[in-house]
Amino acid sequence: MTQQQSLPSIVTLTEIEEIVSTDSFALDLIDAIKKGFVSYSNGGFNACPIQTMGAPPMAPFSGRGNSNSSSDDDDDGNYQAQTCVKSGYVTGASHYVIKVASGGHPFPNNSGLMQLYSQSTGKLETILLDEGILTELRTAAVGALAAQLLAPSVLMTENNGDGCCVGMLGTGIQARYQLQYLAHVIKCRNVKVWGKTKENVSTFIKDMTAEGWNVSSVDTPQDLLTSCSLIVTTTSSREPLLKYNAADNSIKHPLHITCIGSDATGKMELDPKLAATADLLVADCSLQTAERGEFEDALKQQLVELDSVVELGKFIEREELHRKRDGKDDDCRLTIFDSSGVAVQDCVIAAMVNEALVQREMPL
Repeated sequence: MTQQQSLPSIVTLTEIEEIVSTDSFALDLIDAIKKGFVSYSNGGFNACPIQTMGAPPMAPFSGRGNSNSSSDDDDDGNYQAQTCVKSGYVTGASHYVIKVASGGHPFPNNSGLMQLYSQSTGKLETILLDEGILTELRTAAVGALAAQLLAPSVLMTENNGDGCCVGMLGTGIQARYQLQYLAHVIKCRNVKVWGKTKENVSTFIKDMTAEGWNVSSVDTPQDLLTSCSLIVTTTSSREPLLKYNAADNSIKHPLHITCIGSDATGKMELDPKLAATADLLVADCSLQTAERGEFEDALKQQLVELDSVVELGKFIEREELHRKRDGKDDDCRLTIFDSSGVAVQDCVIAAMVNEALVQREMPL
């Protein structure tokens, strides 16, 4: 006797956007991501090995973009399509999550979905057809969390004093989401941006000015190091964009750098020597940063030791390491946070969206 097939609930991008496009969702997500990383670093989250297809060390996919690419996230004008699969589960939660995120040509051309399976039955219950937006948002949320804990105090006021400026390296989708989420945790609204083409920079300035930011451009990435108190890097570069020169003492202090772009083997946006000079290194996953994160090259060159990298969940619990903002002597450290992306972020945001859907369906 054939049993009747039970299909999973399929949630469209439109339905998802209705849930995630509010300020309250953003604030709740930042807080939930914070709690999620504490759980992760204390053994409460189970992350499976990451699968990356179409990028080194695996062979490339057959399709390849060309110089018509429209984003600074495309580091060489020939964007290579790739797919990343991340999965895991919170011990004792109702679901485990498998996330597939893809990008191809023409860039940006994000695609993806999140699948929620019952931990008790293994049954696929919900498919979130988010087209990659949930990955973008959970990444922006961890950037905001890092700023909340490490951004210098000058960014927490509305004045236009020296250093009250955010530096943005890149003009793509994630750069925009980073600013949108930063707006929830800092008061400074001054931005300096560097991008690969004048056209991309001009469009970015126009779009983010419309969202309430005071945006201007710089000629080189180095200009951000000399004038900004917070720098966010969002490109897919495979060579250092922010350089370090021991004879150059012009790096702004205090300074925090959040590295978003390096999420696969070989990607890098910082000179490894810059990491070696930092007073504090934090990573979403200490082991992952050595394999596919911003500190990969610094570790391989033995410029820093892995045990000197503090994992985000542990860092959150160690308040003595947080940026000091007591109004007396400002904390003048150079701090760097590496976000290579951890499945706990996907599980957190998937659970939030799923719970919102359940609440909508409940009778009043």
